[in-house]
Amino acid sequence: MKVTALFGKAKAAPAKKAASKSSKGPAKKVLSSGSGRKTGGWLGSDSQDLGLDKWYGPDRKLFLPSGLLERADVPSYLNGSLAGDYGYDPLGLGKDGGAEKYREQELLHARWAMLFTFGALAPELLAVNGGDVPGSVWFETGKTLLDGDSLKWFIVPFGQIDNPLPLVVVAAAQVALMGGAEFYRKQGSVQAGFAPGVGKFDESVFDGVDPLYPGGPFDPLGLADDPDVFAELKVKEIKNGRLAMVAGLGFFIQALVTQEGPYANWSKHVADPFGYNLLTILGSGEDRVPTL
Repeated sequence: MKVTALFGKAKAAPAKKAASKSSKGPAKKVLSSGSGRKTGGWLGSDSQDLGLDKWYGPDRKLFLPSGLLERADVPSYLNGSLAGDYGYDPLGLGKDGGAEKYREQELLHARWAMLFTFGALAPELLAVNGGDVPGSVWFETGKTLLDGDSLKWFIVPFGQIDNPLPLVVVAAAQVALMGGAEFYRKQGSVQAGFAPGVGKFDESVFDGVDPLYPGGPFDPLGLADDPDVFAELKVKEIKNGRLAMVAGLGFFIQALVTQEGPYANWSKHVADPFGYNLLTILGSGEDRVPTL
């Protein structure tokens, strides 16, 4: 019995199928480095054959090995043109153009999750190593501001400075900055302007640029300079982003159950794996207080 039978038979895709053009945004093509083209890699690493056919196209890796999942059972809209496409869509969310919509939403949530996991860990690590970081446990930061205390900007290795801004100012600044960026992203409008290292540019510089990725006048790190390297970076980004979303969910559940930060949970588990884990915590029935 094939695994896909658990969810109903998906529409079969031909063994070899070219990527279809999306109705929105620039056309996407199935990339492949199977020809053996060498590239210097990002930031000038050694020449290497990236082998993009592992991640893109009809012969890419799938979420289950051969024998448990046949390529003919992969939905036709998952044709290997998107980064991180392993042929997995048991709920059929990608039907009728949904793959493009959910691709955008997944990528944005993945980026936020990566920022969140770093932002949740960094202050706690600084506090554990002697830093004076009020509200260092991520779920206590808002409480610190509500209690009238101020946060501190910890600038490694130069020290720290006080941030006297009250909660209402911090919240208003975040809404204005993030809301403005999200508004222009959602509108999809582009304008002529000036960028350091690029100079003046007009709207045509955005032609053919995917609005979800670096490119055009906004690519200060040169991520899109080599198309093959860029394609590999897209796969790395979505894989790390998916991991960060799972980690972020774990942070929330751990905070509810243990009332401790992620570093405190991790360090106690590493020190005593069999004495401090999910089963022992749920079975103890003890009231817990936040600790570092």
